[in-house]
Amino acid sequence: MAAQRKTHREILDGLWHPFTREEIERYAAKGFFHNITVCDCLDRNADLRPDRLAVAGENKGLAWRELREKTNRVAIHLLKMGIGNGDFFVLQLPNVVEFLVLYFALNRIGAIPVMCLPRHRRMEIDHELRVHQAKGICVPVGEKFDYVAMIEELRPRHEQLEVLLTIGGEGPRGWKAVEELLQEPAEKDYPKNYLYRFRPDPNDICIEQLSGGSTGVPKGIPRTHNDYICGWDFVGRTAGYTDDSVGLVTIPVAHNASMENICGPVIYRGGSMVLCNSPRPENSFQMIEKYKVTHTLIVPVLVLYWKDAFDIARKYDLSSFRVLASGGQKSRPEVVEWCIDTFGVNFVNTFGMAEGPQITTRWDSPKDVQMYTVGRPIIEDPEVEVKLVDDQNREVKRGEVGELVVRGPLNFRGYFKAEEENRLAFDRDGFFHTGDLMSLREDGCYVVEGRKKDTILRGGENVYPERVEDQLKSHPKVAYCAAVGMPDMVLGEKMCAVVQPVKGKEVDFQEIVYYLKDKGMAVFQLPERIEIVSGWPLTPVNKIDKRRLRAYVTTKLYQEKVIDKDIGDEYLKKDKVTIDDVLSGRIKIDFTGKPA
Repeated sequence: MAAQRKTHREILDGLWHPFTREEIERYAAKGFFHNITVCDCLDRNADLRPDRLAVAGENKGLAWRELREKTNRVAIHLLKMGIGNGDFFVLQLPNVVEFLVLYFALNRIGAIPVMCLPRHRRMEIDHELRVHQAKGICVPVGEKFDYVAMIEELRPRHEQLEVLLTIGGEGPRGWKAVEELLQEPAEKDYPKNYLYRFRPDPNDICIEQLSGGSTGVPKGIPRTHNDYICGWDFVGRTAGYTDDSVGLVTIPVAHNASMENICGPVIYRGGSMVLCNSPRPENSFQMIEKYKVTHTLIVPVLVLYWKDAFDIARKYDLSSFRVLASGGQKSRPEVVEWCIDTFGVNFVNTFGMAEGPQITTRWDSPKDVQMYTVGRPIIEDPEVEVKLVDDQNREVKRGEVGELVVRGPLNFRGYFKAEEENRLAFDRDGFFHTGDLMSLREDGCYVVEGRKKDTILRGGENVYPERVEDQLKSHPKVAYCAAVGMPDMVLGEKMCAVVQPVKGKEVDFQEIVYYLKDKGMAVFQLPERIEIVSGWPLTPVNKIDKRRLRAYVTTKLYQEKVIDKDIGDEYLKKDKVTIDDVLSGRIKIDFTGKPA
């Protein structure tokens, strides 16, 4: 008889917001919640497709049967080390096969993996260890950055941190290599069905994703087995995944875009995952040829790199490749058209968030829809409520710009231990306010218009930076660009264009303004300052960090005596930054990054 176990609803009572029992029953009755766990999917695949490739890295691969065996072995080791039901465990790993082993092993025993990214550093890791009271962590060795040294520095601050694991080699005393655990058959001392007693409830947390951190340290996003697997199911439907699909992961595997849009549909259907540590186009082409990849998802700038590397692509057999999805930023229409007409693959233009909302074109949507919209919600049902609202929370008319708000089975119910953030993010009716601005076409397809926080209010007129950026990106001398707000003593706010020219080219303010005028931009939408940069401050997910750009420009205006300090500090309140933070170096603004 299985031992009585507590649910995460009980263990973490008051720290997170699970679905209500009434919601769970309603969503299950509709077929959205399948009442299975992540490891139920693993077991199903291992039983039905034991010899099918489950996951491959650059140097090794595992069939579904092997993946289950290694999962169970590591799960028992984790139990023996003191990791158990409801414990949080930080994973900060590159795209390696062992990531999936640990992810499944933690879920096997009801522990909760916290998805930190390789780019996260001391501030983010310290925060996640503290907020989640994490009992374990796994980091790589042999990388350019010394992750072990970072954790050793943080250890005295976290007495609860008991289990220290490495991947890629041995760590110092007190650390254990995952490779070593995989060589020790701990399961031989236990009955074959021993781990069944630890099976989590389908409404327990299966993954703690993290927000992008654009307003500070990342917030925890608890996703349950039921709602996450619901996403895996329906994302797979919209992107054309089958049980023979092979998904290529080149962005960080722990990122929600990878887990929900590539790994998830494969795990749910029993296909194959291929993990690649390099985003270089030729590496992707090599993997597509080697493993007969059918699907991938990359950010729009990488699609542009693929386009530039098309001559290289011709050297490889890419005949298996069927669907290229892109999200995280707005895709340029001409690049989408190239994918469909020249590269010869189906395109999926997607909008998604770790919090759950998913709006996407379908793999077989018309070209016009792919080029200019992100399509429709992945589930079209009255239970999946999607609205666009104004600042008074009133629905806007079709064609007008409004904030996307959502409620339904795909969406989380609140950030972990962050009640102030939850009060701001959810309205009284339980709708999650995404902060993303969209418009709705007459054909029911959504168009991304930008971020609400990025919207510039110039003398009472809304200026949407993304529309300006869309035009600037097409300038032949512009490599990368961002449009951000800056405080103004008269109009309240104006726009500054931050531009990185193409190598060897020069561009100035007048040239940018004339170009945008020729494109038909209204005068009030034009930038009124330009900053030329050679690199970028980046968020943890390698996007341009507009929060830091606003802080940088605002501080320059103060130094140039264009604005008073109190005006600058008031303007930066929304970003939780002050001018003194910039001047003192408390907030680092480093113009060396290359956007993903």
